[in-house]
Amino acid sequence: MGFGAAHQTRDGALSLPSEPRDPTMWDLLILGAGPAGCAAAITARRHGLTVRMLEASSRPRRVPGETLHPGIEPLFARLGVGEKISEAGFHRHTGINIEWDSRSHFEPYGEDASGPWRGFQADRQSLATILVAAAVDAGADLCRPAHPASPVLDGDRLHGIATSDGEKHLARLTIDATGRHAWLARALGIASELRSPSLRATFGWMKKTPADGDREPRLVARPDGWHWIAPLGAERSAWVTLRACRPQDGSTHPEGGIDVSWRMHRPMTGPGYILAGDAAILLDPASSHGVLRALMSGMLSAEVAAASMNGQLNEGSALAAYRSWMEPQFDWPAPIGWSDSNVSLTQLSTAA
Repeated sequence: MGFGAAHQTRDGALSLPSEPRDPTMWDLLILGAGPAGCAAAITARRHGLTVRMLEASSRPRRVPGETLHPGIEPLFARLGVGEKISEAGFHRHTGINIEWDSRSHFEPYGEDASGPWRGFQADRQSLATILVAAAVDAGADLCRPAHPASPVLDGDRLHGIATSDGEKHLARLTIDATGRHAWLARALGIASELRSPSLRATFGWMKKTPADGDREPRLVARPDGWHWIAPLGAERSAWVTLRACRPQDGSTHPEGGIDVSWRMHRPMTGPGYILAGDAAILLDPASSHGVLRALMSGMLSAEVAAASMNGQLNEGSALAAYRSWMEPQFDWPAPIGWSDSNVSLTQLSTAA
């Protein structure tokens, strides 16, 4: 099983992992070391669970920045990374410039007695490094690179994952936090319920700030979707373009980019597993809530796991509690207008 093997810490040093209570099984196995996976690991360790994380990449990937809603700050504080996030120097903004339905206006996040609420335009690689370091510091055992190969099943119950090197990683509960790839959901043949046309997103960087120095992100409607541009600071901006199929033109799948069609895997919990973050529910990036939802679902998945393992709830009740929080996020009518022209601003705000 290799439980005594050394694994990498945030600074590249080697340390011995926390030992599982049962020498053949971890309490929690987490697939993916993104926001959902790290939030689950930190929360589970605080409840005294033993945790192993499997991450396929050897280091955090360099991708365009994440636009983070101000509501994410209390979650960062709860996870113990608030100071590190502040020290990272991410660009801050107070709202979004929107050009939609022939209207152009600035949509502020809001304010209170202390002043305007400010979101973050976070460098994803830096954000990932902070969260992974916090998970490792909390005592999670991180294996990277580790490539899942097949689920380990006993009847209809998941008991862990076998990786491509032949090692079996057994656990009382496994959390799929592999993002839109939804590795475990696919491996178990869990159905994906679509709630939008085919949506494809492309992204990148540019070496200037948008709108002649405008410091706020900008969302612009297009006939087949939308374009997003957000300043990162240091005269750099990140951009994302989303395109939808246009059935009236006879198209069904936009070409290029990554698939961000709205979808949910049902059932998102089952005997021995929980799907978290985008592996459970994937919405397109326009709401700027992807990382917030990932953190919340990761934290909640660990809370229900701890409640079950510590005897507060039976597993069925714990998993039902998780589903009752997650599924309503998806159970609204499709946010579309796409077949005519664009998603409406009202529908987009509802989704956010």
